[in-house]
Amino acid sequence: MPPHLAPAPPWPRRTREPEAHRITKFTLERTMPYEENSGDDEVALARRRLDQLDQQIIRVVKERVSFSALVQSTRIAHGGCRTDSTRENVVIGRYLDGLGPAGRDIGLSLLRLCRGRDPAPTAARGRGRTRRAFLGPAASVSHQAAEAWPGPPGAELLPVDSLEEAVAGPGEGVAEESVVPLENSVSGPVHDTLFALAATEGVTVAGQARLPVNWVLAAAPGTDLTSIDTVASHPHALAQTKRWLTGVLPRAARTSTSSTSRSAAGLLRPDAPYEAVICTRQAAEHYRLRVLACPERARTPVTRFVLVRPTAAPPAPTGNDVTSVVLTASAGALTGILECLTQERAEILGLHALPAGEASRLLWLDVRGHATDAHMLHVLSALHEHCERLRVAGTYPAAAPHDHQEP
Repeated sequence: MPPHLAPAPPWPRRTREPEAHRITKFTLERTMPYEENSGDDEVALARRRLDQLDQQIIRVVKERVSFSALVQSTRIAHGGCRTDSTRENVVIGRYLDGLGPAGRDIGLSLLRLCRGRDPAPTAARGRGRTRRAFLGPAASVSHQAAEAWPGPPGAELLPVDSLEEAVAGPGEGVAEESVVPLENSVSGPVHDTLFALAATEGVTVAGQARLPVNWVLAAAPGTDLTSIDTVASHPHALAQTKRWLTGVLPRAARTSTSSTSRSAAGLLRPDAPYEAVICTRQAAEHYRLRVLACPERARTPVTRFVLVRPTAAPPAPTGNDVTSVVLTASAGALTGILECLTQERAEILGLHALPAGEASRLLWLDVRGHATDAHMLHVLSALHEHCERLRVAGTYPAAAPHDHQEP
């Protein structure tokens, strides 16, 4: 297997002490005669101090959890995501620098605790239903995609609060897999997903499917168009319905939220700062909202979703595969990258370039072919010479067993 496709080696585990040795040691400790000496007093004092330190650590962790919840609620209130993957990487790096390899595990566990959920123990994984994470809450577009995803039925659907959390979930054990939106036929790439896939180690794209999205303008029962001053929704939903919404409500302001279904759920609050939302018809029905208007079905946008799983050996080629590559490069290197792809006769199925700093760009490439094909390996080798960082984000069939059909 090529080195850049090989999964990362597992984190070294502490070897368990043999059972026979542990029993022998326990027996010796219990049968040895007790002799009072000054060392026992020192041990007792040290243990009392350890107990005090444990209580201090617990108190400080609880304080951190409360401040983390404050940051999360403030970010969400301003239309942002619950978690910030860049910030979390800084925190993990701090614990790694201060405590060594074990500090990484402590940092990850602390962040999971501060998010408000901790994954199930490793021993419980692999049993029961597959946990599939999606951007919630219930009745979101991602919920529909996760529910209808091709494959064995009966997955346990797990709503999370941000795309960053959905992408990281399979790598952290929160879920076995997740379904996230990658791009839309009208509004283009979903930036949060692309940046999360670029920044998150230990996960890979394992499949794709496309879902038509039927948006509606919805409001609380008793609301009519003349009383609407502000419409809320996810930025992509607002972008996809911009022209139509302008025709329906030319003077209404628009405000962004972190999820279409979250805006629908919040509409019934007495202090909701908006009077209507753009959401799916399913969300309107789920939250008992009144549908005021909907765009023409001929203009229905289509969202491409991808399945994210823990990094593993790539699947066998099917003869019709896609390899997704994510790389960072200087802005001046973009021309060289495009020329390289042309010279190597790479069939580009999709290309998204996003700003990644003052002079850097993040590129997401979808290339026809399997990552283990000789031609693809040659393309990847040639790209390495033009970029700062490159990794294969996934290699998978070009089409799902059956893409979702418009209802």
